[in-house]
Amino acid sequence: MASYTSLYRKYRPDAFDKMLGQKHIIKTLSNAVLSGKVSHAYLFTGTRGTGKTSTAKIFARAINCLTPRSDGSPCGECEVCKALLSPNNIDILEMDAASNNSVDDIRDLIEKVKYVPVACKYKVYIIDEVHMLTMQAFNALLKTLEEPPEHTVFILATTEVHKLPQTILSRCMRFDFRLLSTVELADYLEGIFKKEGREYQKEAVRAIAEAGDGSVRDMLSVADMCLSYTNEKLTYEDVLEVLGASSPQLVASLCAAIVDNDAKKALEITDKILSLGKSVALLARDVAKMMRAMLYILNCSNANRFLAMPKDLFDMMSDIANRTENGALVRIIEIFVNIENALRTSSSPTVTLEMSIVKACDMTIDLDGDAVIRRLRDVESKIRTMAKHFGDSDAALKLDLGEVWGYLLNTMKSSNSQQAYTCAVGITDENLSFDDGVLYINVESEKNLPIIKQFLAQFENVIRRRYFEITAVKISFDDKEKALNRDVERVKNLFDEEMVNVTNSKK
Repeated sequence: MASYTSLYRKYRPDAFDKMLGQKHIIKTLSNAVLSGKVSHAYLFTGTRGTGKTSTAKIFARAINCLTPRSDGSPCGECEVCKALLSPNNIDILEMDAASNNSVDDIRDLIEKVKYVPVACKYKVYIIDEVHMLTMQAFNALLKTLEEPPEHTVFILATTEVHKLPQTILSRCMRFDFRLLSTVELADYLEGIFKKEGREYQKEAVRAIAEAGDGSVRDMLSVADMCLSYTNEKLTYEDVLEVLGASSPQLVASLCAAIVDNDAKKALEITDKILSLGKSVALLARDVAKMMRAMLYILNCSNANRFLAMPKDLFDMMSDIANRTENGALVRIIEIFVNIENALRTSSSPTVTLEMSIVKACDMTIDLDGDAVIRRLRDVESKIRTMAKHFGDSDAALKLDLGEVWGYLLNTMKSSNSQQAYTCAVGITDENLSFDDGVLYINVESEKNLPIIKQFLAQFENVIRRRYFEITAVKISFDDKEKALNRDVERVKNLFDEEMVNVTNSKK
């Protein structure tokens, strides 16, 4: 039985016209081949699976080809092209810096550089994952990279360009490989499935393309698994099963419960999904993706083209989306995107997820500074709407900012959030108040200093926005000397220093 060749190896491009995306890079390299203006060092950077190594191999053969094609690709027919395709070829050398990263490995490479090519014009060194080299190895490479022999070309490839020394970067011609769009990946995958003679649903192809996250190789790896999963027509449900994703109908029901602020139902659906053995992290990701889909539905007339989900699911999501608004969706997406980091360190992932779901269902317990501001702006928006309705805009828009500030403080104090409670419990109208554009801070004793400091630190972003139109800050101390500490300096740093006035309350 013949061995199976994976899709990403089988369909690895061998010419520029077979490269997917990266047109800006291909055009530049093609012109270099056709004009003979070949640089001594190139740097290919970008996310994994975007074609860096494939491009390097094509370019290495193209600059040595005796009769390159009109697009600069190697002809594949001349004696040099045939020689370079041989496994015994020594004129194009590949080195994996992940496993050959020592200074001795680079010195060995440098020793070989001085030898002229056997059958080619250029001897090409492709160093993959070059960021893995040690600093000593980079230093050893530097001189050769700066002044290589005329017959030598270096092609460095990396996914983490920020780890390369500036001395290396400045000596290379840099090309940034971009992630591919879902549409590009889906079109490409459809072509492969047709060549393989496999039947498929368009929604299944789209789901595989999305799973690739812009990487051709990652997408083809998923496609391989899906084709192995079934010999029949590949369906959308097949792909979800292979990916370990939750049932889209169940996730949609969970999203509906969140949008409807029904925490009880949301937790029941969550328990049902997790009892099926689904991953907590994947469920959080699925909810975020579904909420993103609803954003498209609310804001794009052709959302069904972008989302490419089954019609019954799309109709279900449209119905849910029409029950909410952009602001609420954005807040929910933020919650479920941020949970991914929290899950990495959580001792109880399920509890972390459930807390996030309850938080998403009840906006009033979200006490992040931005969330508070959003709620206050919602109040403003409603007042403006009422003003237009009753025709008395001037009267209706006269907001008592002192009352708004009080609402902010009281909201913090009434919260069940330990962090917010700690910040706000010691705040009273006597030691922190707002009136007619002036923020009054009264420190009667040293005990109040850390409380106020913690409050200002927690809601620094709110204060910086000047949402309350603060025009001056007055700090009063029972002792003038105590005003000269770093806590006061922090308050001054939140505002323009000339706005801050410090007085002695005993005088």
